Amino acid sequence: MKLIYFSGTGNSLYAAKRLGGELLAVQALQKSGIYEITGPAVGIICPVYGFTVPYFVREYLEKATIRSDYVFAVMTFGNSAMAALGCMKEILEKRGAALHYGNEIKMVDNYLPLFEMSRQAAMGKEERFELELDRIIQDIQERKQVFPRHSLFKRLVSSAFSALWENKQAMARRDKGFIITDRCNACGTCRKLCPAGNIAGTGKPVYKGRCAFCLGCIHLCPQNAIHLKNERSGKRFRNPHVTAAELIQGNTGGGAVKAL
Repeated sequence: MKLIYFSGTGNSLYAAKRLGGELLAVQALQKSGIYEITGPAVGIICPVYGFTVPYFVREYLEKATIRSDYVFAVMTFGNSAMAALGCMKEILEKRGAALHYGNEIKMVDNYLPLFEMSRQAAMGKEERFELELDRIIQDIQERKQVFPRHSLFKRLVSSAFSALWENKQAMARRDKGFIITDRCNACGTCRKLCPAGNIAGTGKPVYKGRCAFCLGCIHLCPQNAIHLKNERSGKRFRNPHVTAAELIQGNTGGGAVKAL
């Protein structure tokens, strides 16, 4: 089984590791120019951003050819997934790949403008996360063909947000609210973590205006030196089952991340 994945702060990577198989980071595939994925089962694991598919995951899938008898997608979300899975299905079908199974799993939301991370992290310790993952894993092992039904309202919201979220002007504005404090020691962790290659410079990070708003640079800064003007608190989150090194490996197109 091959798993195409992206993860900002670790939730989707943890889900992918639990599923097992060969883990293929979107950024590594793009860097290597690999756009043909073949196998008996192929999955796409990624978070929901703005009620839709993260733009660089979309960009990869719109060029990729997936050949498999069983294609599935699992999307992690915090607040609401709306019809993000429906957006994923449309992308794959346009490339000639049927999506046989789709599921969503509610996990910790790292969206700092809306959520206080101490409360979110406490929620992440709940057993229901693991039970839900266990159920999804069993579904996939049994090759079930299940896909959630989305209301017209959810489809319209995801469609509208797809257009807004991926708008170049919107992307250019997202990192304008980032604040770099004097705690920054220019370690470069944020540059290595950024899946969009949006951070330049060798000293303090310089944002280039193509931000996916994964917030990985903020949550995983070792010095807690990066902040949002409108963040709810200075607390940070990384999935406790995933290391910063694993996220860097995936987001820089480096070494392979092993399944659990």
